Amino acid sequence: MNGPRRPTVAHCVTPYLFLTGSWIHSQLVHSRRYRPVVLTQAAENLDVFPFSPVHDLSAGSSIGRLASKASKYLRGRFPSGPYLRTLREEGVSLLHAHQGWEGARLSHLGPASGLPVIVSFYGRDATLLPKNPYWRWLYRGLFSRADRIIAEGHFMAGTLEKIGAPRDRIRVVHLGVDPNTFTFRERTLPEGNEPIVGLIAASFREKKGIRYALEALALLEDGHPRLRLRIIGDGPLRGEIEGQIAATGIGDRVELLGYQPYPVFREELGRAHFLLAPSVVSSDGDSEGGAPVCLLDAQASGLPIVASTHCDIPEVTIPDRSALLAPERDVRALADRIDELLSHPERWPEMGRAGRGHVESEFDISRQVERMADVYDEVL
Repeated sequence: MNGPRRPTVAHCVTPYLFLTGSWIHSQLVHSRRYRPVVLTQAAENLDVFPFSPVHDLSAGSSIGRLASKASKYLRGRFPSGPYLRTLREEGVSLLHAHQGWEGARLSHLGPASGLPVIVSFYGRDATLLPKNPYWRWLYRGLFSRADRIIAEGHFMAGTLEKIGAPRDRIRVVHLGVDPNTFTFRERTLPEGNEPIVGLIAASFREKKGIRYALEALALLEDGHPRLRLRIIGDGPLRGEIEGQIAATGIGDRVELLGYQPYPVFREELGRAHFLLAPSVVSSDGDSEGGAPVCLLDAQASGLPIVASTHCDIPEVTIPDRSALLAPERDVRALADRIDELLSHPERWPEMGRAGRGHVESEFDISRQVERMADVYDEVL
């Protein structure tokens, strides 16, 4: 029996969807109280993140064609006409922009359409972009018009307040995963000479701290000869990372897997014994803002975590229970945390259970979309 029609929320994200955007897809497919539709200036990876309806509003528009090629930092607003028509046709009640730059470029649609606007920040949009005067100007307009500003953790909420977001309009809604889609397995020490596998899943950028992980691995070579590191990702620092691997002589212990689709990442979670996430604030000010979503995926899978005390990482893990944390850029401390983990494999099952329970109790996507729906209720 059909119930009453759900209010419609237009989720604005460009492109829909970048390969690392699984958390946005999860928000869409788990929405229950509100009907989601997607508005984008560049549709891609629809086979990886299937959803309907997705309205690609780039067709026939020169600004749309530009967005398809360089959507991340498009200067200027998207044309209002196609958006306003689609909002009317879909009977949209509320606009939800994903990423600060998307919100800044589309916030004028709120007054134009008479609809409330919510914007979710996720990382560099809250930390790197505000260093640019142009984007500070755009954000002033966004913060004056947005009805709610969403942070994924309390550290990020403080960051948003510092860059001008009104405190009374900031809400913390954690990112979430569906723990039921992850096969939970308690990790144990592999037998014989089988390798102990650490996994990194990150873009090759300074803020991911991969260089510190490699330095720590070199320090541990004698004490833990079975340790191997598999790295999913790619990016502008690939040449530097390859050079560091060669210079430190750890090439036989590190495998670079390149960018991989989300299903392959999940397979790698199953092969690994722990996840490594040594994120840092980069020299240009970029940071995670909140915390890498892979920490939730890993904990749902039963993986112990070794990570840095960066941004909201202590919030999405349980320090000393599901995760061993080291200060940012402290290679010796990071190596000590890895050594501590590998020297006490009897702790791995307990750490895995703690992480799984943490995700189930606080980061289940069903719970988070309900919390987001509560925010929608506030503004409607």
